[in-house]
Amino acid sequence: MCGTVTLMREPKYINCPACGERAICTQQDVYPDAGWVLPFETFGYYGGFDDCMPVLFGTERSGEFVMCHDCVVKFLETFPRLAERVGANTHPCSDEVPCCRHAWQATELFGKNVFGVQTRTAWPDGQWHDDEPTNPYG
Repeated sequence: MCGTVTLMREPKYINCPACGERAICTQQDVYPDAGWVLPFETFGYYGGFDDCMPVLFGTERSGEFVMCHDCVVKFLETFPRLAERVGANTHPCSDEVPCCRHAWQATELFGKNVFGVQTRTAWPDGQWHDDEPTNPYG
């Protein structure tokens, strides 16, 4: 019998390097879901805070600092102008209440070839709000 086999992978966990809390890794082995990897040696420039020239010239890979979802949210709350630039709809969230104001959620119509609301966006009021309906037929 032929068919598609779906392999379910056991989720892994890491301790977030930023806060030390346990964070789930369902997509990667060492990067937490909805987190960030900051290649911090690429932030610098000649005469800047730092200047790791081999990284800036592309001959070495930058060191990384990993942050879990909650640490990213704290970071963006610390720098609200960066949060504005990052904007909404940065990562999926299936929770009844949005995990943060940067999340998005698929509706039951998501990925189907039907007219309607496909996604919801988390708003600063802490609630989901439907996005504009889409028409797959143009």
